[in-house]
Amino acid sequence: MEMVFLYLSIIITAIYFIMVILMLFGFYRIKNSKQSNTKNECSLSVVIAARNEEKNIKNCIDSLLKQNYPKDKFEVLVVDDDSDDETLELILKIKHPNIKVLKLENKQGKKEALKYGIDHTKFNYVVMTDADCVFDVNWLKTIANSISQNTSMLIGPVVFKEKSNFLNSFQQLDMMAMQTITFGMMSFGKPILNNAANLVINKDRYKDVKGHDDYKTPSGDDVFLLEKLTKKSFKIDGFLSRESIVETKAQPNLKEFLNQRLRWASKSKFYQSPYLIFISFLVLLENINLIFIYSHVLLIGTNRTVYIILLLSKWLIDFILLFLISTFYKRRKALIYYIASQLVYPIYVVGVGLASFFIKFEWKGRKY
Repeated sequence: MEMVFLYLSIIITAIYFIMVILMLFGFYRIKNSKQSNTKNECSLSVVIAARNEEKNIKNCIDSLLKQNYPKDKFEVLVVDDDSDDETLELILKIKHPNIKVLKLENKQGKKEALKYGIDHTKFNYVVMTDADCVFDVNWLKTIANSISQNTSMLIGPVVFKEKSNFLNSFQQLDMMAMQTITFGMMSFGKPILNNAANLVINKDRYKDVKGHDDYKTPSGDDVFLLEKLTKKSFKIDGFLSRESIVETKAQPNLKEFLNQRLRWASKSKFYQSPYLIFISFLVLLENINLIFIYSHVLLIGTNRTVYIILLLSKWLIDFILLFLISTFYKRRKALIYYIASQLVYPIYVVGVGLASFFIKFEWKGRKY
């Protein structure tokens, strides 16, 4: 039995190792792909679903109004999702012809707010982002130049704002790993992940798939929409440059972080993409494997050298991935906490994955 567990551990680690190499290769294939030199100034509608964002909304709007893009070529629709703070009042104070404020009536939730906003856009390409995001001045220009004639969805990169503490660095490393999978799988023509903080949808294709999903989850407005488009074989593109990066806020404390990750994990039971299910299962399996390796090395000791080699191999390939990706995102400071993050990560992945089936969570003042 001991040798069975050893061989299983070797096989799981080897498959994980191969996956990481493939994802890195795919990420850089998109990053290094030639961008179109054609200047495209298509009209864009930016939709933001906002709830209780009084601390963030002004910076977000200011960042959009500073865009190096013709003012007559874009509009910004902010949909207030029944905020109980000063969000709506702050938006209404911003008097600008590009800003349109809508209030969600009789319904609630981010998906409903996005649906409502998209229904009221006047342009065919809809850019979705979040109220706590800020943007490079050439963000909209980069989006426009990345849209091709057949683009149904355009997926862009996202990074957390940087702070010098363990929790922020842990979130940075986790997000960069997810971004690697996002663009890595896309490069092989199998997009499985995206992020609603930096997402473009063709409104006609949105209507073709009958809009966002109807799952009773507060999350998944991005991934489930992607799954609906891929089922129809619509074209999914990615744009990956420093000017295209959207910066959003990491969670400030452990409680908010766990609430967010439970919310994200709550949608996993509805995944339909076999590739997403496989990758998610492999990551979970590898982290269960790591917990087993830690326990075996510390408590049992047989074949300790082999298990330590497996552990160090996993740490090494993860470090190579995160070093390269953090260089692109300019977040290499997060690697200061790399070892600590590696020790915590397996417990976090397995714990949140299991807890998402049983524990209720809170988001934006609403309990789920």
